[in-house]
Amino acid sequence: MKVLKVFLISVLFILFTCEKKQDEFVTLSWWQFWTNPEVKPTILELIKQFEKENPNIKVNLTDLTWSDGHEKIVVAFGSGTAPDVLELGSDWVPEFSYQDVLLNVTLEAEKIKNEFLMWEPATIGEEIFGFPWILDTRVLFYNKGLMEKAGLDPNKPPKTWDEFLHCCNAINRLKPDAYGFGANSAERHRLYKKFLPFLWANEGRILSDDQAESEINSREGVQALEFYRRLTQNGMVDTQAMLDEAFNHNKIGFVISGGWLLNDLRKNHPEVNFGICLMPKPESDRGMPASFAGGEFLVINKKSENPQEALKLIKFLIHKNNCLKVCQAIGSGFPSAKGAEFDPYYRNEPYLSTFQEQLKYAISPPPHPKWVYIEEIIEKAVEEVMYDKKSARDALDEAKSEIDKLLR
Repeated sequence: MKVLKVFLISVLFILFTCEKKQDEFVTLSWWQFWTNPEVKPTILELIKQFEKENPNIKVNLTDLTWSDGHEKIVVAFGSGTAPDVLELGSDWVPEFSYQDVLLNVTLEAEKIKNEFLMWEPATIGEEIFGFPWILDTRVLFYNKGLMEKAGLDPNKPPKTWDEFLHCCNAINRLKPDAYGFGANSAERHRLYKKFLPFLWANEGRILSDDQAESEINSREGVQALEFYRRLTQNGMVDTQAMLDEAFNHNKIGFVISGGWLLNDLRKNHPEVNFGICLMPKPESDRGMPASFAGGEFLVINKKSENPQEALKLIKFLIHKNNCLKVCQAIGSGFPSAKGAEFDPYYRNEPYLSTFQEQLKYAISPPPHPKWVYIEEIIEKAVEEVMYDKKSARDALDEAKSEIDKLLR
């Protein structure tokens, strides 16, 4: 059955991609999220290089933002105006795959699958609907100066939950000059990424193996949310941008963040004495230093009239050398291509080596077509507990009930 399915997919792909002559001029549309001035020039330079190597292809770029990009993509697919190529967050790929709006690229992906990492978010059953591009995770940033002021050893960042809470409490006593922990407010697509690592570290799960029901209200889940609440009571609650800014100005002792903060600190705030470390685990002999495994994927619109050219663009972008240029511009992230981690850029950078180590313990949310709605339910539960509107037990019991309704 699998052989037959792959054969049919290959026939359809060949038919679909052989309609045009090789030298026919084609205009490709690509929607992407890298709009910041540090990265956008690199994206434009890569497009210029691609067009030079493929003079019959013109790439029209459209920028999206994380605040409303998902909604724009949904509307575009619904109205038939979606572009040829899209950048999707790793946890969005299953949603659009199940909606049958992405081109099945199993045949082409299988040819290069062994050369790249993290295919799981784009794999539904035995079929593949996208290509991994940039891989990333989050680590714990800590302010060494504030640790010292609070009587802590700045060279010994916390490794367990108890140590972490103790450090946050100590720095929080410096208020109003500084806060212990930087916690995300109700910011879409962000808050759940800060809570789930504690759930996973405590060996909790979001869904059952068969995805028939949620297990988020397990004892492990409740413990994780109770701990996260205690962290938020020792700090500042704000948007990710404001938390990063506060850390940049020595106002927060600890914040969970990504490579964008590392890049900003090194470029714009060299005076800040900081360090980064793996996420703490529940106990020294239990759990793991889990974090969120995220990434950017490149997909093709199923209704694209230019699938062959779209595939060419994607293969160009995910090539190790080209993707490395983007990661260097971002100041973080890793190419999905295997072996990229051995590039001198990473081997000579101690901070990035910590990100690389954290990736070993990073976990992706379960691929599910309704994940975007599941994450909303999780974020609502976390927020209710953060603001003492509900207990962790009540909030997660309600979250389980709501998620179970989605799964039916």
